[in-house]
Amino acid sequence: MRSPSPPSPPVARRTPARGRVLVVSPHPDDETLGMGGTLRLHALQEDPVTICFVCSGIQGDPDGYLERSGLEDLRKEEARRACAELGIEDLRFWGYPDNLSEADFGTVFENLPDEPEEQRWALILGFAQKLGRLIDEEGFDILYHPWEGELNGDHWAAGQAVRALREARPDLEARTAFLGYDVWTALPPDTVIDISDVVEDKVRAARAYASQFLYRDYTEAVLGLDAYRSLFLERGATHGEAFTGRYLDEESPR
Repeated sequence: MRSPSPPSPPVARRTPARGRVLVVSPHPDDETLGMGGTLRLHALQEDPVTICFVCSGIQGDPDGYLERSGLEDLRKEEARRACAELGIEDLRFWGYPDNLSEADFGTVFENLPDEPEEQRWALILGFAQKLGRLIDEEGFDILYHPWEGELNGDHWAAGQAVRALREARPDLEARTAFLGYDVWTALPPDTVIDISDVVEDKVRAARAYASQFLYRDYTEAVLGLDAYRSLFLERGATHGEAFTGRYLDEESPR
């Protein structure tokens, strides 16, 4: 059996497209670990950037190193410090509980269907509608979101919500570019941004999430992947961040 030819190579760019930016971040730290360099470049371009933190991060200390009653506020403060390192101030905290099991849906949220899988999709579709209203109200040109292949449940759900929104609202495609980023699960890229000049800013921002660094030094893994992505860039680049999808000034994604 003959294999199909490989897809066209990803689009490599020194800087992201210009415009008003919305970032869907499932938890405080996903935005920085996944695409902190690109966010720093948007800030340096003076693009307005809004980050929507979907979940509170309350389950981000499974071994109980920190006082649970203050953990949500701590995660918010860490997000503010991290994003200040990137030059971003407009942060929205939507406060959904993270890492819910199927048994938790009905106890946390009201008026859901009876079946757990239907409950999950009701929550995803509800978030999609809320996201659509935000886009309509504030007119974003670029939306970054977890890509659909993320294996973390909250990341996956956020990505599915964006997919549901795009299917329900095809009118958005003409005015908003949708680009997926990865955190836990490496994606096949359509677009690669050169973050060589701002990678140290990304590292400083990541380290602002001290509660998460109690568990491991995430920069080791993140910088390894970013260094690999430099292979898609011009000679001399040291780090890149990859995305599914392309900006509206590029050809349609494969």
